[in-house]
Amino acid sequence: MNFYYNGKKAPSKSYDVANGCLLIIALGAIIFMFTLMEDIEDLKEYWLQILIVLVVGSSLLYGVFRKKGELHTYRIAFKNDYLIINKAHVSIEQIHLDIYNSATDGFHRYHFWDTKGVLSIYSTIEDDLLDYFSTNHQPQTAKYIETSASGNGSKYRVITEDGSLCYDLESGEYTIERNNETIVSRVPEFYIYDPKYKKGITKTT
Repeated sequence: MNFYYNGKKAPSKSYDVANGCLLIIALGAIIFMFTLMEDIEDLKEYWLQILIVLVVGSSLLYGVFRKKGELHTYRIAFKNDYLIINKAHVSIEQIHLDIYNSATDGFHRYHFWDTKGVLSIYSTIEDDLLDYFSTNHQPQTAKYIETSASGNGSKYRVITEDGSLCYDLESGEYTIERNNETIVSRVPEFYIYDPKYKKGITKTT
């Protein structure tokens, strides 16, 4: 069974290039400011500028080098009790589907992940993958009542009656808590959000 990505186009790599250029500029600014100082006493005169440049440089450095999953916008497949994405194979027994519903108005989002840390899908859209897996693999499907949700930039936090899900759309990093205990926290190899998966035809040979 094949499922094809039907969501937004993959973002341009220009953002990462721009971040790298800004990082070089920030480092150049730091070096330039230090060349203006004749002795340690000059630090008092430039301390505010140095602090600002260091904060900006540190933020850019973290953004460029922090661990991120690969945003996957093509196809996943189920074959012989395995999920296949690129060259990675994950046993269906290792996959979890968490569905978050409201107590009043039904479906809100789902999170599809595996214990090997290969794939993570976060979606606020009902699609063919959700229907297929929740119907055919009920033992690995769990439903939770969502009590609240909030977002801050690329980061989202979903609160349930007994835990929470924190998800970063920029890196794929996620943390799941149940009863005040962290169940899993990781950056997967591949991540996808709002993929709108469409079921395709499995070719036989």
